[in-house]
Amino acid sequence: MKKARIVFFGTPEFASTALLALAADARTDVAAVVTAPDKPAGRGLQVKASHVGQTAEDLGIPVLKPEKLRDSGFLADLAQYDADLFVVVAFRMLPEAIWAMPPKGTFNVHASLLPDYRGAAPIQWSIANGDTVTGVTTFLLNDRIDEGEILRQEKLEIGPNEALASVYERLMHAGAALAVETIHGLMEGKWVSQPQIPGPQARLAPKIYPPFGHLELLKTLPSIHHRIRACDPFPGASFHMEEAGKERIKLFQSEIINDCISTDYTHSIELIISDEGMQLTQGEGVLQIHEIQWPGKRKMDTKAFLRGFRLRGKFALKR
Repeated sequence: MKKARIVFFGTPEFASTALLALAADARTDVAAVVTAPDKPAGRGLQVKASHVGQTAEDLGIPVLKPEKLRDSGFLADLAQYDADLFVVVAFRMLPEAIWAMPPKGTFNVHASLLPDYRGAAPIQWSIANGDTVTGVTTFLLNDRIDEGEILRQEKLEIGPNEALASVYERLMHAGAALAVETIHGLMEGKWVSQPQIPGPQARLAPKIYPPFGHLELLKTLPSIHHRIRACDPFPGASFHMEEAGKERIKLFQSEIINDCISTDYTHSIELIISDEGMQLTQGEGVLQIHEIQWPGKRKMDTKAFLRGFRLRGKFALKR
């Protein structure tokens, strides 16, 4: 069977994992990679390639780094690769001049079960909303963001205390495997795409901004637990405490200790600091906090942190 000749579009680590899987697949020929232009990064602001760009260079795959996707020179270079398919993972919105170019189309790998969670941050919003199931979707690109016809989907369960880092990692590998499966099916003519039909429960996943992690904006202990998980390891869910000054205290690795999470949300949320550790409570509900980052300090295990921290007592989570 003829190898699938593809051009891969992507930028972050999430996309690099898919690129590595496609490069290793015996039935796929990655002819070129398109990624973001090199940018200054780190303390020294040295110009660095994107994660995908560096991965492609390590693999010896030609890399294109266009400033403008509609540039005629770039479009001409892209056409010369004569690809059967374009594969997109975590990249910019493509103009029709690109996604309509290959004869078998262009598909995207998205980290949600579309049409649920269209947008830039599907993993964070799924965890923040307390979902127990998420997944990955491959869909054909069109002129609307995340609205193309669905090709394949795979579901994954989310653990009750599972944080962003773990869910991200599992979805990253699931997405890479689904990309390979989708290419094989399209080349064999096996997949019939299905239109997205968003129901009334379909949710959006807009870009994350700093207030997303501000715990004092939330009213229930379950929502605080989910938000801590959704912000772990980055950017970290946080709250103000007078003893910390103007900076925010970041909390990580929350765990449900009391299964009777209170449904009586008239109770205030309190932070309890004792020799045994740090907990958030509301009514009968209890969350254990396993890691903390005090302003100006590195992230630490809470028990280790409290050995050098004298403050003890019960404190209201102020709004």
